[in-house]
Amino acid sequence: MNATEMSVLLKSNLSLDDKDASVKTQLTLYDILIPAIGGIIMLLNLLVVISSGLILRKGSQPRSTYLFLGNVAMTDLLTGVAVVFGQLYPQENRDHNMCALQLGMIVASTLTSVYSVGLIAIDRFLYILHGLQYQQFIFPTRARILIFATWVIGCIVGFMPLFGWYGDTDNGRICWFILLAPRNLVLLTVIIGVIPIVLVVILYSLILYHAIKNIVTLQKSTTQTNEVTEADLKNLRRSRGRPQNTENNSVGKNFFAKTKPSTSVKSPSKWRAIKVVLFTTGSFVITWSPYFVASLIYVYQCENIDSKKCKNLRIIIASPLAILGFTNSLINPIIYAWWHKGFRTYVQKRMSTVIMRTRWKRNSIDNTTKSTSSASNKQNGSKIAPIKEEAAGNPA
Repeated sequence: MNATEMSVLLKSNLSLDDKDASVKTQLTLYDILIPAIGGIIMLLNLLVVISSGLILRKGSQPRSTYLFLGNVAMTDLLTGVAVVFGQLYPQENRDHNMCALQLGMIVASTLTSVYSVGLIAIDRFLYILHGLQYQQFIFPTRARILIFATWVIGCIVGFMPLFGWYGDTDNGRICWFILLAPRNLVLLTVIIGVIPIVLVVILYSLILYHAIKNIVTLQKSTTQTNEVTEADLKNLRRSRGRPQNTENNSVGKNFFAKTKPSTSVKSPSKWRAIKVVLFTTGSFVITWSPYFVASLIYVYQCENIDSKKCKNLRIIIASPLAILGFTNSLINPIIYAWWHKGFRTYVQKRMSTVIMRTRWKRNSIDNTTKSTSSASNKQNGSKIAPIKEEAAGNPA
């Protein structure tokens, strides 16, 4: 089937799809949810970008980590802008170039985001497992070069349809990635996006392995220390003999009770380490992978786009899976920024400072108001006192 025949069939199928109530429901759901999701994406990631900039300006370490965090937030912020722009731009003014620009922004920012997540995985791997050599591998200049490289990769792949490698979108009327990008471009986009995902899974799995290994070693060491201490205490009690009086006996008991190590001290949790790795590796896989896998199935299996299976798959890709993919930009600020201890501590301190300043201003205003009212009451009282005296001296 050539491109012209496919375009004609596609347009006829889309006109039929528009009459289906379930199709209308899914597309309406997209039109309602996407602007709201896009607005929240922009707000959350803008806060992370601003906070990362303030942290870098303050000179907090490690600077490279905050550069990577800020870059992830910047890419997700661009994703939110592109999504909202695509929804609010008038349909009658849309053409092929505008469609290619909008989807190019989304694809470029998404690829840049996943490569930035890969950079964070490399950064954490080197920082945790090779802390002494960390500064030799990662430093601000190299971090900026790597960030620039991620943007170059994302923009080259994302804007290829704008520069000539594109399919048919009915002059922008049907602005879907599976229609804008030819088969080979869809495959290329998926392959380039999968590379950092695999890297993230491998690196965080290694971090998890070493974390669990260290936790088990620490727990064994703590258990052995407690056992040795208990044995030493028993031997010490025997060597001291029976105390001469009950007072000494009670003192001895209290002495030994105080020196006994506490077993209630919390040890590092294996589940917490597993949870962190699952969230960091699973966020992108769960949100965007279904979209790209379904896109591959559509462009390589749907030779007959008139079939019911292909029509349903097309709508699923365009609405529910696209919405699921965009939620990744909501999750990233929570996982990669808020879970970072240094970033979280800084934000909490800033919020506490703002709250304290607000309360101080409010209290100062209240105190000023009270003092002003008290002074006015005194002044009014001094004026009323002579009148009362005069009234008392001249009874009616």
